Amino acid sequence: MGRETGIDAISALVRSYYDRVDSGDPTLFDLFHDDISYKRPGYPTITGLTDLRAFYRSVRVVDHGRHHTLSVFRLGAQAAVEGQFSGALRDGSTVELRFSDFFDTAVHARGEYGAVIIARRTYFDDTRV
Repeated sequence: MGRETGIDAISALVRSYYDRVDSGDPTLFDLFHDDISYKRPGYPTITGLTDLRAFYRSVRVVDHGRHHTLSVFRLGAQAAVEGQFSGALRDGSTVELRFSDFFDTAVHARGEYGAVIIARRTYFDDTRV
């Protein structure tokens, strides 16, 4: 994967992901590689930025909410996050759940943190999300 990006940069990249999702920041997609692979329960694997944008725009059942990162672990170009999400779904119901996310990153010139996310795998127990 080339030269390694520092631990603080990867942690900042991952934390920025949650901040941008929660605020609806359109620069969210700048954090991802063009060939992103995103797996989450109940959905086929999302591949590429076009499909990821479509997911966040019209498929994702979450209307709004807040991710709280409880722990961020890092090994090389990978990061693991344990967190809690509180928010509202598009059907008006509310949800609170614990989640675990795993990120693979790669050094990339366009990444504002010196890297971009090339894969994300997320796991949670609530089947509504």
